[in-house]
Amino acid sequence: MKVTCFSDVPDRMTTLQTVCVRPPQGRAFLSEIVEAKQLPHRPVYLVRLAGIDNRDQARSLSGASICTQAGQSPQLPKGTYYVADLIGLQVVTDQGQVLGRITEVIRTGANDVYELDSGLLIPAIADVIQEVNLADDVMVITPLAGMLE
Repeated sequence: MKVTCFSDVPDRMTTLQTVCVRPPQGRAFLSEIVEAKQLPHRPVYLVRLAGIDNRDQARSLSGASICTQAGQSPQLPKGTYYVADLIGLQVVTDQGQVLGRITEVIRTGANDVYELDSGLLIPAIADVIQEVNLADDVMVITPLAGMLE
């Protein structure tokens, strides 16, 4: 089956052994990667999963998410975070105003943008993001002029 990889880790799909498959319908399950081959110059892989033996089974997984298990991801440099670690963080200003929780990370090319459940969009730039504390589930920001209006 074709899999689009959103990881920043080169050759990600070819280094994994077991993944969690989350179909749009039904329950998530663990599966071994039998084979993974990247298509040239694209973040798309041809992947064969154990137990998925025919086109109908593969078609039933269309739209599924394939995720790594905890501990399979490489350590990131300081100040860099996995998207999954940012989702759900409470965002507060350096003045203590609660703005909401991160629901999505939008990749814009220039910099990421954090979308909050309150509808606010927070640019992921050094002038704004002051602290990310995963242990306390909080991100502290200094809003730019007009950003909260």
